[in-house]
Amino acid sequence: MGSGLSPTDVVETIRLSEEAGYESAWMVEGHGGEQFSILTACALATRRIRLGTAISSVFVRTAPTIAMAAACLDQFSGGRFVLGLGSSHKVQVEAEHGIHYSDPVTRVRETVEVIRMLLRDGSVSYRGKTITIEKFDLWFKPAHDSVPIYLSALFPQMLGLCGEIANGLLMVFSTPDSVRKAREHLVVGAARAGRSFDEFEMGSLIPVAIDTDPKAAYNRMRPVLAFYLGFYQRYRRVPL
Repeated sequence: MGSGLSPTDVVETIRLSEEAGYESAWMVEGHGGEQFSILTACALATRRIRLGTAISSVFVRTAPTIAMAAACLDQFSGGRFVLGLGSSHKVQVEAEHGIHYSDPVTRVRETVEVIRMLLRDGSVSYRGKTITIEKFDLWFKPAHDSVPIYLSALFPQMLGLCGEIANGLLMVFSTPDSVRKAREHLVVGAARAGRSFDEFEMGSLIPVAIDTDPKAAYNRMRPVLAFYLGFYQRYRRVPL
C-alpha cells in the first residue's frame, strides 16, 4: 500500500485483506502517508495479518525514532509487526527531504545495531561512522526485546549485509533470475556471520494492474516503471 488511497482507505483495505485471507500487508515509504501511524491504525483494526514497512528509510528518521516506532507498533499489533528498513535512494533522501545521502550500507548496518540495542537494553550509547549517540533512554518497556528486521537490497554489498544481519530480504521488481542471484549473496553474508539461512525469508514488491483491457492496465503501470527506470539510470548508473 502507498499511493492513490487515503490513510482511512488503506486501513479499510487491509482490514478487508485480512478477511480475504491475506498473510501480510506492507506500507511503503514516500508520499502515501506516514507509515507508522497508518500501520498503528491497521494494527488496531485487525487481529491476524502481519504488518510491515516496505521500507522505512534509515536517512529520514533517526535510529532511536525508528526503534520507538517499531516498539509501539509491535505492542499495538501483538507481535505482528515486521520492520522493513533500507537506504532508500538519493533522489528521495536529498531532493525530497533535504538530507545528505552517503555511505548507505554503513548507515543501514549502524541503524540496525542501534535499534536492536535500544529494544533489548532500553538504553543506548553509540559511536559509529555514520551515527553517534551520546545516550538515549526509552521511557517505557517494549512488549518484546526485539522485532523482525527485513532489509531492502538490490546490489551485492547490501545483499551481503542483509544475509549477515537481517531476518529477511525485501526486493523490488524481482524475477526468478534476480532472486537466484540475490540468494547467492545472501548465503555468503549469512556464512560470514555464522548464521543459518534456513529461516531467512525473501519477499518482493511487484506492482500489479488488473483490467479486462490490457492497454488500460499498461497505462496504469507506466508511471511506476518510468520512475524506477529513471532512478536506475540516473543514480545507479545501470544501463537500461
